[in-house]
Amino acid sequence: MESSRSPIVIGAGPAGLTAALRLVQNGVKPRLLEATGHVGGLARTPHSGDWCLDPGGHRFFTKYEEVRDLWNALLPPDQWLSVPRSSAMLVDGEYVKYPLVGRDIVTKLGVGRGLRGLSSYAGWRMLRSGSPSGQPANFEEWGTHEFGRYWYTIFFDGYVRKTWLADPAELASDWANQRIKPIDWTWRNKRKHPSEDVFRYPRRGPGQLWDAAAAALVDAGVTPTLNARVERLWTHDGTWYVELHDGEVIEGDAVFSSMPLQTLVEALPAAPRRVRVAASNLHHRGLITVAVALHDRHEIPFNWVYTPGGEFLCGRIQNYGRWSKNLHPAGWDGTFLGFEYFVRPDGELMAADDSSLSEIVEADIRALGLGDSRVDHVMMLRSQFAYPVYDPVRERSVARIRNYLRRHYPSLHPMGRNGMHRYDNQDHAMLSAMHSVARYFGGDVDPWQVNADRGYHEAGVLKK
Repeated sequence: MESSRSPIVIGAGPAGLTAALRLVQNGVKPRLLEATGHVGGLARTPHSGDWCLDPGGHRFFTKYEEVRDLWNALLPPDQWLSVPRSSAMLVDGEYVKYPLVGRDIVTKLGVGRGLRGLSSYAGWRMLRSGSPSGQPANFEEWGTHEFGRYWYTIFFDGYVRKTWLADPAELASDWANQRIKPIDWTWRNKRKHPSEDVFRYPRRGPGQLWDAAAAALVDAGVTPTLNARVERLWTHDGTWYVELHDGEVIEGDAVFSSMPLQTLVEALPAAPRRVRVAASNLHHRGLITVAVALHDRHEIPFNWVYTPGGEFLCGRIQNYGRWSKNLHPAGWDGTFLGFEYFVRPDGELMAADDSSLSEIVEADIRALGLGDSRVDHVMMLRSQFAYPVYDPVRERSVARIRNYLRRHYPSLHPMGRNGMHRYDNQDHAMLSAMHSVARYFGGDVDPWQVNADRGYHEAGVLKK
């Protein structure tokens, strides 16, 4: 007997697709709406012939068995690769391993700068140990106390300014404990072997998994409705009404939303002024990824290279060849790089044409020392709402919106990175969707408690 339930899922990224799959597993067929013309959100993999672009370098690592089980159900074992974690910061032409390793810092930057950094590091650590405990007021304070002023300035200040588009003193620090590890001071022969820090990755990029999720939904009778931008939604007598940009109105008994939280509030009727002000205080960073295939082969032994220096406009460079050989045509033996530019969603660079972007990328290729290489192929992708900004008012604003929605709209379930305005990993977005569906069926779970551990790090031994 077919269920009489009729939930609506807004957004076909990792959270929305996961929610839809979970609902189907429970015998319920939702209506799945996606504002763009594709599924996968930021985790999609655009194609140009045999060239594939990964807009974020999506490592597949999780501590949650239910997430891992879903990954395994969607893709067979032969479609997964094991990718060793290998990242570096490019400082003054030297690749310094990241997360930072004390011995490597001294080796690459020289004894003189190493001693200066050690002195600063020791001084600030002593100062921190003598001060009252508590969460640092901002990222600059956190970084200075964690790494010392000298190393903070070299490795993090410029990078954070480029990638967060803000003064580090105006950014909250609560995301830093999860995203940035302390310096590793263990001796080389006592540290874990690189093979012990390995992640999974679909052969054809992260979008391969989410395309498989969409295909599984179609097989179950749930076809995502693309280019379906939500304009308004409201509820009356227990029924939800969702109006799309073309005027169509869809009815359902609940809404699962991964659309940006501030956009959700704007679409709801008669939200109090204090809630609307809180929503207006939420901001995003956009991301432009430019994939460049250089004809010559250059040895860059890292899958991510961070570029804190002012000689680069990009904030990070991906080395796609280190992720998967299937991201480029078979037999091609050049260097395939992804230059990542963090921009304001409505800024000039987001609106720049391809010619202007090409000039910027060419300058960064020269800064990388590869300006003489012939370019075989270029792909560009603009993602307007890629990352939530963690400014000082974010936590308070999100809490105000969350509490309002809980009281007045108990059958509305925000989920995912944008839906909850949190800097979640892919697995956290999925878990928030799973918990939201469990709550819909009466489970005593709180999706907002997902990824609440300040010490969570996305690293560890590969688990299949």
